[in-house]
Amino acid sequence: MSEQPDPAHPEVRMPPPLLHLGGLLIGHGLDRALGWTLPDFAGRQTLATVLAVAGALLVVTALLQLARHRTTVMPHRAARVLVTGGVFRLSRNPIYLSFALLHLACALSLASPGQLLMLLAVLWVMQTHVIAAEEAFHARRFGDQWRTYRQRVRRWL
Repeated sequence: MSEQPDPAHPEVRMPPPLLHLGGLLIGHGLDRALGWTLPDFAGRQTLATVLAVAGALLVVTALLQLARHRTTVMPHRAARVLVTGGVFRLSRNPIYLSFALLHLACALSLASPGQLLMLLAVLWVMQTHVIAAEEAFHARRFGDQWRTYRQRVRRWL
């Protein structure tokens, strides 16, 4: 039996933005089908706005950092360098964290329990498939540099 060669890129088959979009749409469908709505509470829209602004600032900052290092933002392509500074000093996945914040902001803004429920499902898929594939690739590609970074910086926050 021969061993499979290491892939030249992460084996990511599900684009993270589409996973979140799908989760939002399915969650909205659940709300409509089941007549679900979140109870209203003071500050819900303000909280949603704060989360959305934080998510937007985080994703823009992370994208600018990746561009500055001339490495890919696409999870199915091989990173040229391991970016460990800036927002990547706080989270190994600031872009995915920003997507989660934006998803949560949408769910709160629309008072959608279905979208909140689907956020959990999306995060599970992200963790077990997308992030697992990326981290396995980074371990092979960047070796000790990756292991040091992984020990120093948490996956989400």
